[in-house]
Amino acid sequence: MAHIKKKFTFDHPEDSYWNESGSNSSSLFDDLPSKQWAARAAVDSLFDQRELLSTKVPQPSSPIPLVNSTGETVQKREAFDEFIKQRTTNFKVETSPLHEGGPSAASVVSECSVSSLPSDANRLDLDYSRLKAEHRKLQRHLEAARYDRYRAPDVKEAVRRLLKGDPVSLEWYRSKEEKLQLLDAAIDIVDGNVILTVVLYLKNTLMDSLFRDILLRKPQAAEEYISYLKLTRDYDELTTTLFALGRNADAAMVEFSAALRHQVHEQKIQALRKCVRSGFSDPFLATEAAVVNDYVNLLERQIPINVADDQIKSATFSAFPKNASLVGQSVIATYYYCCLYHYDDPAHSLANPSNIRDAFRLTEKEAVWTSVSALARQSRWPDVERVLQPKSFLGSLHSRAALNSPKLLCPFSWQNLFHILYLNSTAPPKDLLCRILRAVSDADQRLKLAEKYDVCEIVIECLVAQKDRLRLSKYANKLPLNTPDAYKALAALNNTSTKWKN
Repeated sequence: MAHIKKKFTFDHPEDSYWNESGSNSSSLFDDLPSKQWAARAAVDSLFDQRELLSTKVPQPSSPIPLVNSTGETVQKREAFDEFIKQRTTNFKVETSPLHEGGPSAASVVSECSVSSLPSDANRLDLDYSRLKAEHRKLQRHLEAARYDRYRAPDVKEAVRRLLKGDPVSLEWYRSKEEKLQLLDAAIDIVDGNVILTVVLYLKNTLMDSLFRDILLRKPQAAEEYISYLKLTRDYDELTTTLFALGRNADAAMVEFSAALRHQVHEQKIQALRKCVRSGFSDPFLATEAAVVNDYVNLLERQIPINVADDQIKSATFSAFPKNASLVGQSVIATYYYCCLYHYDDPAHSLANPSNIRDAFRLTEKEAVWTSVSALARQSRWPDVERVLQPKSFLGSLHSRAALNSPKLLCPFSWQNLFHILYLNSTAPPKDLLCRILRAVSDADQRLKLAEKYDVCEIVIECLVAQKDRLRLSKYANKLPLNTPDAYKALAALNNTSTKWKN
């Protein structure tokens, strides 16, 4: 009776062919050694019968009828020949011309007919072993999947799978204690990706208050989460998390950086004001809050000035065209801009340099350096000299005669001042240089600057003050003849009242 096999399906592998009972009598692999022994015995018995028949039945000398009354001999002969033909066909045995009457058992073995049975059996046995091992592996995997399907694995096992990149269902860890154990196991393994995976799971399954409390107690998890938020540029969540962790300074800076990324000026101003109210409201950040407030005030001043200047086509803008927008520039750059284009604006104007200097508390050194640079670029030398005068005289001196009376002051080095004055192609006038050099208190420095910038009048005065006749005589010989400087040097040398040291 034929045996009916079950169909193999992947939907229910436990009911598949591989889990059938061993009652299938038609299986190829059932009791393989016994089948090999039976095959060998059948072949040996067959050839023994063939040799027995050949010895008992001699060749007749005369033709003998092969069929008797019952036909028994002919039937046996035909059956025997048919069986031998089938066996030689199945085992691919070629008949030797030396044994036309039929091969013996020894010849069959020598022709590798019987010896092929063990090799084929070994191959089948090897294939069967491999299939059986694969079957056991699939069974173990199925049992593990079925076991883990309705049960949370151990936290260490779950973390190990996360580390290897294997799929893990974290939804089975539902209680707060289980989630904390899972996070502790992830922290113990010291892998950032595993920690971040667990932290994100906690973020999605816990209330914000509980999640923030866990981050406070687990600094390693907090650092991984903060790095993730920075990488994804989730600035709102990053700011909230930093505030919850008590890192107000970091949160304020993140909020300030996010506000600066706005391209629309009005939106940037609103974001910065919000930043002052929230991030920089901490009393410990009062200094930083003042800086942000000044920046907001500067933007509110720059925007209308820039809009108005874009519509103005004056001679100053033609001679010195703008190469960038004023909005977003620093205080020093804004003050330089206003000194260059709006130096003569009225006092109540937003672009008046004095208003900007007072509003943003520029130091005297910053104000003088910047204003002298802008005025020297326009060759406004009287205004340069006015800037160098003491503040008590700035509002009262207007005439040229009054400018010669006070002593000039420079809040930075005189060498830097001369460097600024000579930055442009137009050199300052000699009379201004003389007044500036006379304000230098150090005689050696005054003489060095006068020689460097070729202010002959001051050089002669310095040499006379030092009573160095030889050096003055050499310097006078270098001067062009019939020039005021040459006459002045000659008059100093001929002055008999001077007591020369050489």
